[in-house]
Amino acid sequence: MATYTTIREIGRGGFGVVEEVEDEDGERFATKTLVYSHGATEDDKAALRARFEREVKYQRAIAHRHVVPILGRNLKDDPPWFVMPLAEGSLQKEIRDDRTLGGKPRKAIFDLLAGLEEIHRLGYKHRDLSPGNVLRFRDEEGSVYYAISDFGLMSPQAGVTTTLTDTNVAGGTVPYRAPECSTSFRRATEQADIYSVGAILHDIFGTGARVPHAELRANGPVGDVISKCTKTNPRRRYKNVQELREALYDVLHSDDLKFETDEDTYFGNLLKENESLTDEQWDQLFAHIDRESEKGKSVKAIMSAIRRPHVENLLQSAPELFHALGMEYAEFALIHSFDFDFCDVIATVAQLFYNDGEIDLQANIALAMLELGTSHNRWFVERKFLAMASPSISDELAQRIATEIDVRKFDIKNKLRHLKRSITVADDALHSEIAGMGDN
Repeated sequence: MATYTTIREIGRGGFGVVEEVEDEDGERFATKTLVYSHGATEDDKAALRARFEREVKYQRAIAHRHVVPILGRNLKDDPPWFVMPLAEGSLQKEIRDDRTLGGKPRKAIFDLLAGLEEIHRLGYKHRDLSPGNVLRFRDEEGSVYYAISDFGLMSPQAGVTTTLTDTNVAGGTVPYRAPECSTSFRRATEQADIYSVGAILHDIFGTGARVPHAELRANGPVGDVISKCTKTNPRRRYKNVQELREALYDVLHSDDLKFETDEDTYFGNLLKENESLTDEQWDQLFAHIDRESEKGKSVKAIMSAIRRPHVENLLQSAPELFHALGMEYAEFALIHSFDFDFCDVIATVAQLFYNDGEIDLQANIALAMLELGTSHNRWFVERKFLAMASPSISDELAQRIATEIDVRKFDIKNKLRHLKRSITVADDALHSEIAGMGDN
């Protein structure tokens, strides 16, 4: 086991101290060590130790760029400790220095959402999200990214709570804690974490002091997002991270959609302003798409305005058009380049087409997710493909995906090799019909 020399203390919380350390090779890391509160009884210490060990086990179970990894640990030591990468700083410090984050807050926000989505995907709830728990790192290429840390209050399910009553380890950071968690963490759901995200957004976009556990507000379109995140009734908040991401993307990238013609502008605004279109409006939109396609013109801007409610409502009101829009959307996702945050929005919409589509639509959507994920190196999208091409799919669908790969002359060997490097895909994670194409 490596040995570490303490360089300095970075921070101290309710039941842990974080220090910068150096190993025998001169590399710097961060360690977190359990600290017993003054006057703690043996029962208190045992409970704290169990909580600390739980933090380590949960955090180790999540392998994602936007969740801080645990590199080493010794839970048998007294006190126990673990090792993490050394961060450049925290979102908390950045907000204190400049709450606008230099006028470019999107990177921190969407990295936070990516990490939180993975936490929720695995069935966990963080329950203590705050700017101090979102750390800033720099990768080997020099690119900045953010990752979620501090899993001391994490729960694998709603209903799991702590019996600790020491005021130094009270549950959650009050300005970011959802109202339902103020009395009991038994009520914590994904919506509790979404409330915390809303409070962080308020730090960046809001002004003035705020009352803990209250609905928060801010000026402009982002104020509507903050308000919905922080509704006192959890059922009125965004139901998941995907829905929140879509709303935030539209607000924070509102100048990114460029419409080239008057008709493009009309239909783009129609989609942006209405979650559901009438039959006549859908007919007009499809006629416009057909005309543009015949002219060899891109409909990327139009497709970029499609969101989950559009797809869900179309499936209910005009299922005969669902397949046509899905095929158009698959092609859109397959051939264009996007900013990283929007890739996750596309994947969420594409999932709807896959879920309710016929076999040819499912195959094209799966192929689009493979291309989009590997070409943009987006873990979330790559995992979508993995699920869409898993051993559990029918042999007929697997064969259709394989045929599409062959027809489109996909470099499947390199794409599957990329998946194995990117998200550590096991040999049996794909249907044999598809996995075998990487060996030919």
